[in-house]
Amino acid sequence: MSKKDKNVQITEEEKMVNGQLVTELTAKKSKLGQVIADQDKFIAVLPSGERFNVKTENEALDLLIRDFHLHRG
Repeated sequence: MSKKDKNVQITEEEKMVNGQLVTELTAKKSKLGQVIADQDKFIAVLPSGERFNVKTENEALDLLIRDFHLHRG
């Protein structure tokens, strides 16, 4: 027997916080984390507060989504 695929809708909201562009990802009522633009790099922040420095925004978004699917999805 195979499992059915679950479709999860992820919402992306951009806002300015202390002069920095912050993108928040949410799925239903769960917060996936934030992506903070910091000069020439991006910081992915998990809901636990753990921070990862990455080179691109897409890499940061992928990291947050991957963490959500591994631990909470």
